Amino acid sequence: MDNFREWLSDNLRYFMLGGAILVIVAVLFVGVRACVGSGKGTSDGEQTTAQDNDQGTDPSSPEDDGETNDGKKEEDTNPLEDGSEEITALMNSYYKALGDKDITALRTVVNNLTPSDESKITNAKDYIEGYQVSNVYTKKGLDDNSFVVYTRGSFVCKGIDTPAPSLWSSYVVKDSDNNYKILGDLEQNTQVSEYMDSLKSDEDVQNLTAEVQAAYEQAQKDDSALAQFLNGLGEEVDTSSGTSADGTTLTVTEGCNVRAEASSDSDIIGGLDAGDQVVKVAQEGDWIQIDYDGETGYVYSGLLQ
Repeated sequence: MDNFREWLSDNLRYFMLGGAILVIVAVLFVGVRACVGSGKGTSDGEQTTAQDNDQGTDPSSPEDDGETNDGKKEEDTNPLEDGSEEITALMNSYYKALGDKDITALRTVVNNLTPSDESKITNAKDYIEGYQVSNVYTKKGLDDNSFVVYTRGSFVCKGIDTPAPSLWSSYVVKDSDNNYKILGDLEQNTQVSEYMDSLKSDEDVQNLTAEVQAAYEQAQKDDSALAQFLNGLGEEVDTSSGTSADGTTLTVTEGCNVRAEASSDSDIIGGLDAGDQVVKVAQEGDWIQIDYDGETGYVYSGLLQ
């Protein structure tokens, strides 16, 4: 279960729900790594950020400041809308491929899918049986060729009958072939991630999040097995590396992230593959401190033996 908690934190950060395992963070996983990449950004044909809007052409431009609007409530210039047929098809394809652990298919819908991402997606077979998409919504992105996408659906935990309601957010861009793709590496793109964060305060996004949150909580009330699975994450502690002495060489059991601090919320500074060996420097709670390319790094203890 500990492995699952770390895997979920690393790979499904596009979950927008609160609760035992679904917390508002920076995306979908893969990205949905969206979950972790090279940090090099996108190619010239895959522009993911917009140039500064010309004043006067953007409804939210400072040039419009001072308009009283005759006391009327200002119209929402970026409302939550139903996703287009093309974007809805993209998200359905993505989640089907993600559930099937189909790396080849995922490469066709996600840019910047790294080998580390691929490993983590494959490892999810032990925890997630599949994903279901119910509704797809969009808000305007930073330019005319991008959208912030909110996908309402559910994921099926292995051995659990009741799907867990979920809400994922992702950033979709148009590539050089005029096709939409999901943008990976969001944590490496400050402008995009900050823009997505700013939309969380929009009333329509908050209402949608609250609605799905209620469904998520109700599903656990209706199925005690689901509640136990979700709420019990982290209780079964793997102590295989926790009892090792400092200076012990440990082996990575599956692809994992190396973090800057002893927390699943801290920055990711790199990654390790299954079979890699590291030397334990110290331990903070459930996290093993290691030396990572001259930097202090932390790996979740349940992923080492």
